[in-house]
Amino acid sequence: MAEINRLFVYGTLVFDDVVSALIDRIPHQLDAKAPGWRIVRLPKKVYPGLVPGHGEANGKVLTDLTDAEWATLDAFEDPDYTLATVRVMIPLETDARTYIWRGDHLDEPWSTVGFGRDELADYLDRCLSWRRRHDQRRAIDGQQ
Repeated sequence: MAEINRLFVYGTLVFDDVVSALIDRIPHQLDAKAPGWRIVRLPKKVYPGLVPGHGEANGKVLTDLTDAEWATLDAFEDPDYTLATVRVMIPLETDARTYIWRGDHLDEPWSTVGFGRDELADYLDRCLSWRRRHDQRRAIDGQQ
């Protein structure tokens, strides 16, 4: 994939069950913070966006994704995300790739706790359905 093989995750991808549903394993991960970024709610979406702002975004850095796993996550993410490099603390400062939101957003923080309580079960079902369709498309295209 890229020269930077670390992915900062901050929303639904901080849930091991979501990551496992998408790539069939839980990669090595470190707790991390991204200074100068905020995790915000998105209109009519259960997942959040990462936008520039005061404070810091809490999340994790996944450190050992394969090229195939990167490709799966890229295919899964909404097209309004842009994969970009950000500075993160894990605890030392380093670069990581992350999905930055470029669409409309609400000026309200997104809640990991609220998502886990209210949305996670349905979201996992959607992830598993997406993964089945993704694998079928790859098999048809001869990419497996």
